[in-house]
Amino acid sequence: MRLTPTDFPTVSDHELRELWRRFRDPDVRRLILEVHRARAAMRQVHADALDAQLAIWHKEDGELKAKLQHVIDAMLEEKVRLGVMGGSLPKD
Repeated sequence: MRLTPTDFPTVSDHELRELWRRFRDPDVRRLILEVHRARAAMRQVHADALDAQLAIWHKEDGELKAKLQHVIDAMLEEKVRLGVMGGSLPKD
């Protein structure tokens, strides 16, 4: 079975815990922690995006801007941490 970055079986949290118990190699553990951190970041960004959507529905401009800023800041923090900066600069 040939795996690609978009087509592979997802690793469950249970499987990650089992891998953590089985493998003491620091590199393997770093990868497990990276998956865990990425999932936590995704959950938080999704929650902030849903809050932004609710703010749109309720016409709460201040709350909308705050939640969108949380999303932008969280994504920027991860990009900086991973060393994958790129894209276009914001326009004034």
